[in-house]
Amino acid sequence: MMFDSLMIPGLIAVGVFLVSFICTCVILKLAPQLGLVKSPTSRCSHVMPTPRGGGVSFVISSLIAFSILYFSGELSGTLIPVILCGGTLIAALGFWDDLYNVPVRYRLVAQASIIAASVFALSPLPALELWGWKLDAMLLSWGIATVALIWWLNLFNFMDGIDGIAGGEAASTLVAATLLIFIKTGLFATTEQALMLLLTVSLLGFMIFNMPPAKIFMGDAGSTFLGFTLGIVALSSLNSGLLNLWVWLILPAVFWVDATFTLLRRMIRRDCWYQAHQSHAYQRLSRFLEATRGGRKARHRAHRKVSLGTLCINVGWLLPLSLIALYWPAWGLLTVAVAWTPLVLLAVSCGAGKPGNIELQQKQSEKLEFQEGVSLEV
Repeated sequence: MMFDSLMIPGLIAVGVFLVSFICTCVILKLAPQLGLVKSPTSRCSHVMPTPRGGGVSFVISSLIAFSILYFSGELSGTLIPVILCGGTLIAALGFWDDLYNVPVRYRLVAQASIIAASVFALSPLPALELWGWKLDAMLLSWGIATVALIWWLNLFNFMDGIDGIAGGEAASTLVAATLLIFIKTGLFATTEQALMLLLTVSLLGFMIFNMPPAKIFMGDAGSTFLGFTLGIVALSSLNSGLLNLWVWLILPAVFWVDATFTLLRRMIRRDCWYQAHQSHAYQRLSRFLEATRGGRKARHRAHRKVSLGTLCINVGWLLPLSLIALYWPAWGLLTVAVAWTPLVLLAVSCGAGKPGNIELQQKQSEKLEFQEGVSLEV
């Protein structure tokens, strides 16, 4: 994206932020009429009815910004039409699910169709190279990328379970990827960087209302859109050679490890793996921190600590390792192993995917807190 001065990008960023902020306010006000305020489900880590679907705000603001820059000629390439079309469909499907709880099989079929078409539009995909071995089969690469993005999209949905964690993870990953591209190329004007920064600014307008204690949740509309857009931008950066696969396995490793480890453990235990639950490592850690300190604000403090802890891991541990993987891709697999190992150990120590007494204690705590909230309202 080329501008004569920084004034125009600054104005665009301010506009994107304001549109996201205003849209979130509107959704928050209209949520009861739209049917977006529902009782907490078994996956939720809150007890009071809270509006969801707030992710529509950053979906709208970011897509408007992408469209303006694309049709004005400031940005070009296949990437933007793919995000505009696929992102709109994914967000619409997610919003419909927020309203009416679409059955899993229909949702997965629709997601798979959208992602498969989007990946095909970005073809040909780069060959996968590892220690002299090269995979350059177009059909196989397309299939692998499609399956990976389906999991990545739903991973973001699964990990959106406490206040601020999904938005914070997405924002930190986007900013880190933008920084890595700048470090490698010395450029700050690629299409991928522009899209990532615009999405980050748009996220900030929503996250003002989503940080603990959250007034609104992004819902499936927001989490699936984030997963889709991040995945498509990552795939584009692989095509262009700006970043490599190892970087994208390391930067959001907290989400990769927690969601994947939890899913595998639940499948091994023959649980209904796609059913809502509260057994992710971040959820169990949040409940543990909440149990150690009583009071009505304990839940919010626990959510804040886990979300900030995730951010610290991203910046202090994963970003330096992703930089190593960027400059020495031949050691990328080893770097991924180094990055993931302590996260796997953390997931194990938190009991990810494993039910326990803490859930029973938490239900009693939630019941007491709900009764206290009702009595205070009366």
